[in-house]
Amino acid sequence: MITPVLSYQIFGFVVAIAAGFLLGALYDVLRIWRDFFHSRQRAVFFQDFFYMILCAFFSFLLALPLGSGAVRVYLLAGEAVGWFVYYFTIGQVTAIIFRAVSNFLYRHFFNPVGELFRRIVKWFGKKAARVIKFLKKKASGLKKCLKHKAEIVYNRHNGWGRKRRKHKVVRKYEGARKPKT
Repeated sequence: MITPVLSYQIFGFVVAIAAGFLLGALYDVLRIWRDFFHSRQRAVFFQDFFYMILCAFFSFLLALPLGSGAVRVYLLAGEAVGWFVYYFTIGQVTAIIFRAVSNFLYRHFFNPVGELFRRIVKWFGKKAARVIKFLKKKASGLKKCLKHKAEIVYNRHNGWGRKRRKHKVVRKYEGARKPKT
């Protein structure tokens, strides 16, 4: 005869298996995300870290009603059994199917569109480089003149219609005393 306490523990174990199955499905979604977006090591680390935090929180919430607030080994074991059952049965099938779909999409859609986009960006980049080179050339020509040509101080003709002024040339020792010889 099964006592009520034992039947409650079996019920808790079955619920924990279902919760582990659900956590395995959540991990499968995370695995599909990684395969599809080609996550790097740092992103995988943080995804796994937040997944573990979510699993710990979920296990705590599961232990509250089923284990009377105490963490029971049979609840954690049930979660582990449910997770591994999902991962090695349905998880393997979904991984194979999704990898085939992902490879097909990348081969026939994303890679050709990405190559077209790269070519368009390269073409616009060449055009932009030409325009920038032209503008730099024009800007460097503008930098040479400090003032407008008619107002340049060191020019011989200091404007239209003005008379030429003779500039006094100062020699090196003109105002100084000449050395005695």
